[in-house]
Amino acid sequence: MAFIASEGYIGENNMSEDLIRIEPKYPDQELKVIIPMAVSVNHLYKFVKGKRFMTKQGEKYMKDVFQITSHAINIQNYNLEQEGVWLVAELRFYYPDKRRRDCHNQHKLIMDALEGVAFHDDRWVMVRDMYVGLDRDFPRVEVTIYPSEYAEI
Repeated sequence: MAFIASEGYIGENNMSEDLIRIEPKYPDQELKVIIPMAVSVNHLYKFVKGKRFMTKQGEKYMKDVFQITSHAINIQNYNLEQEGVWLVAELRFYYPDKRRRDCHNQHKLIMDALEGVAFHDDRWVMVRDMYVGLDRDFPRVEVTIYPSEYAEI
C-alpha cells in the first residue's frame, strides 16, 4: 500500500525497518476490567508556583483504578508481558448523561492509571476506542487489553 506525504513523496509500507516487536509470552490472554470514568483533565491537576501537582481527586482515581485492576488481574490469572510486546487496549465508554464529551481526552489518564499494574509502560500500548454510549445508572469504562497480533518480521 502506498502512502502519499504532504510533500508529494510516495513511500511503501516498509516492514523491514520497524520498531521493536517482541513476540508475546502469553499471546492468547486478555485482561478485562471495568473502571470508573476518568476525572476531567481540569480536575486532575493543580498548579502551585508554576509546578503541576495531582489533585486529591486525581490521586483517588489512580488509586481506585490500581486496586480494581489488581483484583481483576488476580481473578483472571493475567500475566504481564515484558516491555517490547505491543499491546492493544480497547476502550468502551458509558457516560452518565448526554453532555458533550471527548473520549480521547481520557486516554492519557486511563493509560497512566493502568501503567505499572496492567502493563509495564504505556508506550507499548495502542489505544482503540470501540464504543461510546450512555448508561445513567452505571457510568464506566470497559477496558480489554491483549497482545497485538503483529510479531517481529
